[in-house]
Parts: sequence; C-alpha cells; structure tokens
Amino acid sequence: MNSAKQLKIVYSSAPVDATSVYMHWVLGQDDPSHFAITYAQHFYELAKKFSAKSWLISSRDKKGLIQDNDFRVEFRSLKYQSRSSMAYFAGQFWSGLRLIFSVILFKADILIVTEDRTFWFLLGILPLFGIKIIPTIHCTLWPKYKRPSAVQQIIQKLNSWFFRYGCVEICVVSEDIKDQIVKITNGRSRPIRTFVPAYRKEFLDDIKSRNYDAESDKFQVLFAGRVESSKGIYLLLEVAKRFILTNPNCVFNICGTGSQVEKLKAAALEAGIEKQFVLHGHCDRNKLRKMYEMSHVIAVPTTKDFVEGFNKVVAEGVIMGKPIVTSPVCPALSVVRDAAVEVAPDNVDDYLNAILKLATDKEFYRQKQKNALALREQFFSYSKSWEAQVEDVVRKICRSNLDLSKYGRKTAHRPLLNADSKPNFVPKEKTAKALVGLDKVL
Repeated sequence: MNSAKQLKIVYSSAPVDATSVYMHWVLGQDDPSHFAITYAQHFYELAKKFSAKSWLISSRDKKGLIQDNDFRVEFRSLKYQSRSSMAYFAGQFWSGLRLIFSVILFKADILIVTEDRTFWFLLGILPLFGIKIIPTIHCTLWPKYKRPSAVQQIIQKLNSWFFRYGCVEICVVSEDIKDQIVKITNGRSRPIRTFVPAYRKEFLDDIKSRNYDAESDKFQVLFAGRVESSKGIYLLLEVAKRFILTNPNCVFNICGTGSQVEKLKAAALEAGIEKQFVLHGHCDRNKLRKMYEMSHVIAVPTTKDFVEGFNKVVAEGVIMGKPIVTSPVCPALSVVRDAAVEVAPDNVDDYLNAILKLATDKEFYRQKQKNALALREQFFSYSKSWEAQVEDVVRKICRSNLDLSKYGRKTAHRPLLNADSKPNFVPKEKTAKALVGLDKVL
C-alpha cells in the first residue's frame, strides 16, 4: 500500500458523462439526466469518505477533463469495440496497457474497474506493484443462452486466473454474472458480492399512479432503451401486429435512439400500425417519466444475442408500480420476478400471451402491480447499492494493510436512501473547472 497518508483510488468506469455528474455533485445535486444514482456519483462520494486522491476514467466517447483538488475526471474512448475483431483485440490490449501504466504512475493503492476497458487477465500484473483490484461487473461475461466461441473460451480461461488470484473481491450486478464467474473458476473465485441500482425516493414525488380499467382504458405498452435488433424491438413489433388485431384500443410506445429507428418506423408504416406503434426518439427525464406514468406494462424483450446487464428500465418500471414482461435473458428478472411475467427468450407467442393476459385479466394485473410496489424498496436501500458494497471492500483493504484512521474519517453506512437523503458531502467552496481536450497519456 501507499506509504503516504492519502489513499489513492482509480476508477475505470463504464460510459457515463462523468464531468456532468461531477459538476452536479459538487453542488450537492444528482445529475438530472439520470433517474438512478450514477455509479460515477457513488464513486465521488466513496472517495470523499476516505479523503482519497481519486481519478475517474470514463469510457464514454467525449472530450474533456476536470482537475479539481483531489478529483480528476477524464474520458478515454473505446471506439474500437464496434470495429473488426482484430481492431477489438488490439484495442483491448492497448487500452489495458494504457490503464496499467496510468495506475502505476499515479501510484494508486486501489483500482476499481468495470468490464469494458480491457481483458481481466491483463490486469493481473498490478498486484505485483501492491495495487489492489476490485472488479465491478455490470454485464454477463458471455450471452447467457449461447455457448462461448473458442476464442471466448480461451479468454475466459485466462480471466479465471484473475478472478481466483488477481483481485480482492468481486462486485456484480446480477446472479447470472456470479454464476458465470463461479463456472469458469470451478467455484474457487475470490468472494463475490452483488449490488442493485440505487434510487432516491424523490423519484416517486408527484408520481401519478393509475390502475388499469380493461373496459375503458387504452392499453399502453412501453419499451425504453436502445433501438437495436438485439434489444428485441423487431420481436416487439411482431407482438404489436398480432396484439392490435384483437385489441385495437392500445398503443406501443418506443422511447430511445439507435441504428434501427428509421427501419423500425418504415416497418411499422408498412404494417399499417404506425399510429399504435409510436417511436418517440430520445426522451428527456421529464418526458420519460410521463411515459412511465401513462404506461400499463413495461416490455423488456432483449434477445439471446445480447450480453445483458441489469436493465434499469426493469427497476424503474417496478418503482413506478408497473408489471414487467421479460425473459431470463434479462438478469434483473431474478430480483423482480413476482412483479413480472416471465416468458421464453425470443418467443413472440410468449410475449404476446403475457401482454394479452395483463390486458384482459384484471385480477392478474392488479396482483402483479401490487407485487411491484412491494419490491421497489430494495432500490432505495443504501446497503444494497454499488457504493455500499465497494466501500466495504475498500475498508477491508485498509484494515488489512494500514491503520484505517490514516485514510480519512470512519464513516458509518448511511441510512436508507429515503426522501430526505442527499449526496453525502459538503459542497466545496471551489467549483470544478472543466477543461477542453484530453490530457496527455501518463
């Protein structure tokens, strides 16, 4: 561990506008573009608790840098991930080596890292420099219903060594991820702990709850997310075509952007259902909130081709008291199952029958709605959040190496994220200054 009194932590995060999150955080605010508390904000609060010198590296494709006292925020794009296989592998190695050198030269004590940045096994060199690694994994290691390719199997074999010996503990957002790690390590991984997305109860302020009346209401189905084939948007189009034939008093709302928007619009127009299969494009926080309120069912038809994480739409639907229709491809199903209608992956008939039952069986609908309301409290619990789980690991690292008192104040876990909870810090007198352009590579 670093002999200096100030703890040094690097966080390599998933794509997020970490500068926007930071600028709101220093003012004591949550970033208004997100419903959930972002993992970047969790990290800032974590670093503040330990009085740590911290560096967040976001994989979002954006230019910009913040350097503010003990906080540094930087963007490092992962453009290569959408290119050819060779470019992807070369990019993973280059990105990993760049991260390794940055962490070493920063003299970090701890690296918190998500799965996007590089192959896990490459990071195995860092413990030789006394650097402790905490992986936080947000997506399955491979598509749940597909056998890994030969190349993927080799990579996971190498990664299994890292999960056994190269890290301290592993934080994952779903049991599916945990199961895959257990599988590739033959049950000999480092300890694994799970977390769920965290929300504040202010999310519920002024929510217009509504009960569904099958006799008079227009039945509304909501899809929110990227408009891509792997997210099941064409499957949902087929469901809508057949549903509308027997239940014309309905509308399917599609909220989000993606490569398939224009093709999907054309397909809906060709099918003659463009007035009932409506693409709204990007929806800001206020509009999306209204879409949640007016909808009766949340459909999450992710296909077997997609490496799914914890789809936050599921959590937000449950918080809003809406039944969910999804398949086990979506790992979030395991914590909201009583509020959901579970269907077989990629099965149009199953999705159709599930939505039909919710639309026509009033008692069934009300029971699922009641279950949703009972399940939403878990998303307001600090103890189940990313921040709480990672904080506990950091404290264990500090206790096992040096006197914890050298690393900032001892901070007890906060109470539940209730309506009165705010970011856990006092805003600085000095506001961060955003700089244009990436800093040079360390």
